[in-house]
Amino acid sequence: MTEKTTTSISKIWIIAGIILSGLAWYISDGLNGDFWYLMWVAPVPVLLLSLKTSARQVFIIAFVAYLIGRLSWFSYLVTVATLVPAIIITLLPPLVFAVIILGNRWCIIRLNAWYTVFVFPVFFTTFEYGLIKFSADGTAASIAYTQLNCLPFIQVAAIAGILGVTFMLTFIPSAFALAWHYRSEKLKLRYISITAVILVAIILGYGIFRMNDFIPKSHIKAGLAVLDENIHTNSDNPDFKKEKQIAIAYAALVKPLATQGAQVVLFPERVVGMGRPWADSITAILGAAAKQNHVFIIAGYTNQKNEKERNSGLVIDADGKVVLDYNKAHLVVGLERQFTPGNTPGIFKFNGLQSALAVCKDLDFQDYIRRYSNDKPEILYVPAWDFVVDDWLHCRMAILRSVENGFPMVRAARRGRLTINDQFGRVTSEASSANDKQATLVGDVSPQHIDTFYAQYGNWLGAVCMLATVGFILITFLHRNRD
Repeated sequence: MTEKTTTSISKIWIIAGIILSGLAWYISDGLNGDFWYLMWVAPVPVLLLSLKTSARQVFIIAFVAYLIGRLSWFSYLVTVATLVPAIIITLLPPLVFAVIILGNRWCIIRLNAWYTVFVFPVFFTTFEYGLIKFSADGTAASIAYTQLNCLPFIQVAAIAGILGVTFMLTFIPSAFALAWHYRSEKLKLRYISITAVILVAIILGYGIFRMNDFIPKSHIKAGLAVLDENIHTNSDNPDFKKEKQIAIAYAALVKPLATQGAQVVLFPERVVGMGRPWADSITAILGAAAKQNHVFIIAGYTNQKNEKERNSGLVIDADGKVVLDYNKAHLVVGLERQFTPGNTPGIFKFNGLQSALAVCKDLDFQDYIRRYSNDKPEILYVPAWDFVVDDWLHCRMAILRSVENGFPMVRAARRGRLTINDQFGRVTSEASSANDKQATLVGDVSPQHIDTFYAQYGNWLGAVCMLATVGFILITFLHRNRD
């Protein structure tokens, strides 16, 4: 078969395909995950059109359709990254997507084989593998996060990490498109259909089984609290009197939470500033609250105790003693340029339980959080700070690390959500501080670490897809030469 397409298609169908695909991406790739199922079909019109139009048309179709989808993030990106970076970040993924679709088209037309159903997921997963490895934002741009409301589907992350979700999320539309493309060729259609049904059934069956094959051994109560946003100073030059008042205000929240049964209290990221001359005084305020109420206190704070300014998290035990002073390892580009990053996972003991601490952006980097699995934490605590509009998205991004690594998570965010989730990504307790008002939450968490294949072997699927990408390109190139 030559590279020329065998049929032409009208402009009306092309425009309709672009609009349908673009809208499906726009709606499903938003910041709330409500329409996750549209992502399963969003690429289908583009994939079908790519096999009926010229290469030049394919590039334009793919670019415009994906660009429409990416516009769902534009106002958010302007907020967190300013206008010029937002424009660049919005335009680059559609360009890459268009190249992927062109490569997919080339392989399918040249090889004319049923197994090319794997080309699109292999190419796209390889792209995300590279993005995760080299992006300053880690996994933040992955399409896998659109699926966090489909819990059985995302359990594949326990085997293959976030890339397992991405692979299946691109395999499904590829199967739809090629099944239609080869609808008159019974043998190819049969192979594609059987492969798709078996693979999807295995993934969903595994997810359902995994979520229901777990018996909690015990429970502890966690209390989470965030003060009104206007109370925080957010200053790089903190004033002792102001910071002391904030510390007193947070300490006052401990007693009502403890009265409700909380054994550990989590405050969000950078709730108070600690300068070198008076850091001990602030710590003493929180320590006294912990000791008086017989609870652990975990709080994020601005750390100016030494020459290097850091974004840190403090763990104070029920005796009022500091048992961990953790430094955030992954900082938000631009917004946290004043801080020096840490590089060591935060591990501590809570009443004999292996526990861990990470801060907000750390959870966007799966390789870093996977390092925690070496210590088999039974709970991960996360002080965080979000941007209001991404309250659902960013907390669910963090929650996928629980699925990958097999531990529950307690996360408290300023301008976001307060959540407690289990090892399977189920949110068992939730409250919101996205309205910038005070919020509290008390809920049960089952401390238990589950060993996962991903935690042991990491992004093995990314390496497999990278090799498969080379293989598909080589086979297609050799096939062309034989033609």
